Amino acid sequence: MGWLSDLVARFGGGEEAPVPERALNLEVRGPQLAELRTVLEELVEAMHANTDRMENPGWRGRARDYSYALGGIRDLLRTPTRDGLYDVLGSVRPLYRGPVPEGYEELAGLNERLVAALATLREPAPGE
Repeated sequence: MGWLSDLVARFGGGEEAPVPERALNLEVRGPQLAELRTVLEELVEAMHANTDRMENPGWRGRARDYSYALGGIRDLLRTPTRDGLYDVLGSVRPLYRGPVPEGYEELAGLNERLVAALATLREPAPGE
């Protein structure tokens, strides 16, 4: 073995050990994810019900983003990992931040629930 091979082996150039999946505490996360799923379902339904706004590409795109996030939540519940949780949290953003914009009054309660659900999921759970 030459000096280069020795150096590579010494500093991790050999075979990589598999990285174990980081499990979720489903006793805690299960109900939290169920709340997020419910809020997103209700928000998508309310957004689609506003047919005038669904003509707006931005509004339609946000509704589509929430629908995709629902698929991510379903996948996460089937295969729960912390990395999957981070993927879901990174893909969902509130409808708006701060004061309720004009025209969003009927969605204010759902947006507040969404913000609360996301904040709860960002908190560490025991055993994670």
